[in-house]
Amino acid sequence: MNFVTVADIKRSGFSVLEAALARGPVHLMKRNRPSAVLLSPSDYDLLVQQARRNAVAPVNAGLDILLAQDSASEGLSASAMHARLTEMGESWGER
Repeated sequence: MNFVTVADIKRSGFSVLEAALARGPVHLMKRNRPSAVLLSPSDYDLLVQQARRNAVAPVNAGLDILLAQDSASEGLSASAMHARLTEMGESWGER
């Protein structure tokens, strides 16, 4: 990976970023932790185009997933919903 620290930027200015971008995406580090990723405009445009192609349908929310599991068969009653949520809540302690 291509890393640049905030200290490098303070010492050398923008030129250190330009040199790093020539090698690909730049991972910016602040206090030895990843802080951001810097992309060239062409890499960014490619990423946006790929995201648009992959975004065919929105991701279902948790409630939508719960409802979809039973809606095809018998429907999800309030008591069945409560039972399923209780069951799911009990398993959270195991994670």
